Amino acid sequence: MLKAEGIAFRFLPDPLQIKNALELKSGLTAFDGVPVFQSDLLVVKKQKKRYCPIYFQKVFTIFAFLAQEDIERELTKASKTSRGSALSKQIMVGSLEDVLKKMEMNERNSGWDDLIFIPPGKSLNQHINEVSA
Repeated sequence: MLKAEGIAFRFLPDPLQIKNALELKSGLTAFDGVPVFQSDLLVVKKQKKRYCPIYFQKVFTIFAFLAQEDIERELTKASKTSRGSALSKQIMVGSLEDVLKKMEMNERNSGWDDLIFIPPGKSLNQHINEVSA
């Protein structure tokens, strides 16, 4: 639970994304918080700024991989049957609440200020163009 200006509030996670998070965190039977997904392979540098995208849905993280030509070439080296598992190994999952707390507590240039939350249904480039305009 998070508190802002004395008001407690809670985000409700999508059950499908909880399932996806549990698949990535093998061995867990429960997930605390709202799962968010990211990969270091998706970090983008644009206009002298570094962006590390955070997605609210695992599927959009995978689509972002497929949109990256360099990553696509690397994945073609893997067999077609193991392609899905190769993608999943590159995706990390955490909780939105933990990410927000770490962003709030860390100093500038610590890496936490490079994060950009990508709303479901938007591409990384589309969202970066909107927020940097």
